[in-house]
Amino acid sequence: MFHAQASNIAGGVTLDLRDLNEITLVNGNADVRLGVGLTWGEVYSQLDPLGLTVAGGRIASVGVGGYIVGGGLSFLSPKVGFAADTVSKYEVVLANGTLVEATATQNSDLLRALRGGGNNLGIVTRVTMKTHTQGLMWGGTMMHPTTTLHNHLLAFIDFNKATGYDENASVITSLVYYYGISHTISTQMAYTGPPSSSPPAAFSNFLSVPWVTTNYARVNTMRNVTVEAGASIPAVCNLQVLGAAYQIWWDSHSSVQNIPGIVWTMTFQPLPPSIYNRNPTTNSLGFNSPSRSNRPLVVIQLIASWASSLDDAFVRTKARELYDSLTSELVAKSATDPWVYLNYAADWQDPITGYGTGNVAALQAARTKYDPNGVFTSRVPGGFKIPV
Repeated sequence: MFHAQASNIAGGVTLDLRDLNEITLVNGNADVRLGVGLTWGEVYSQLDPLGLTVAGGRIASVGVGGYIVGGGLSFLSPKVGFAADTVSKYEVVLANGTLVEATATQNSDLLRALRGGGNNLGIVTRVTMKTHTQGLMWGGTMMHPTTTLHNHLLAFIDFNKATGYDENASVITSLVYYYGISHTISTQMAYTGPPSSSPPAAFSNFLSVPWVTTNYARVNTMRNVTVEAGASIPAVCNLQVLGAAYQIWWDSHSSVQNIPGIVWTMTFQPLPPSIYNRNPTTNSLGFNSPSRSNRPLVVIQLIASWASSLDDAFVRTKARELYDSLTSELVAKSATDPWVYLNYAADWQDPITGYGTGNVAALQAARTKYDPNGVFTSRVPGGFKIPV
């Protein structure tokens, strides 16, 4: 559910960055310069034939710029961390019109702030990212009846383990209600390791669960299908949490099942330590706290789409009710986590505060230095703001 003024403004100035579409390999193809007006589908179309890729978005239509400053979860994240961690240089226009670069040796505080800090510090015009060798990928989707839920959740928990996680493997498990059709469990799998004619062992537990249909294969792409994101809920990953989330989702669908065109979805995405512990001190995302335990987390995402704008207010209300019910359940189980993935957050969430006191203070210091008049805080309504 995209919210109004997320990246535009009525009666104000909107900058169209689509012509910032450079794709230039540099440093002997070890890095690539990307204009932020590109989509990830455009990036992959250029890099795929060269056997290269980047830690970019999993949806072809997503733009480079917003994804990168929000952190970025990728099929490569188990190996390299968040996508923003692989950016070695940001080119940024500050509020006073100055064009600056942020690297590890030049404006390094701005580099760290932009790795998760959103649109608070300037207009990013170009990024330089590390490239990775990538040939064919193994991937696909399986559809399961909801009667397989217990075995499916056990497979997810075993997959998302703190030690022994296969860093080539990614899974997204979705609970889906389709308007007028049925409920189903969907498993999307992707494997970035060497291609094989047989499914990778990392997915064996999922593949043993009875399925209705499947379409896994070797593919030459990092892209996936388009969805509409609603809200993000981080949690400890265990059977009690996932089971409670399923029950709350199931109970909620009856309130929206008659909305024309509704697709009512809850997804589970693994967040193992191999992702969040990889570069915790060089980004703003909040995983550098010494109080954090080395435990697997799950990003629970609410997704909804529907046919008519006349139903917007009702569906959004029901989504918020689902979120509130699940949050209350997680609090009761002591299973919450303060981090909220900015790129999935709803407009009523506050992901930057969830980064923690020290990271918020560093972001505030960067804002004071690079945007002392608070132009991007007070005069740009979209996005999530650094607290004043």
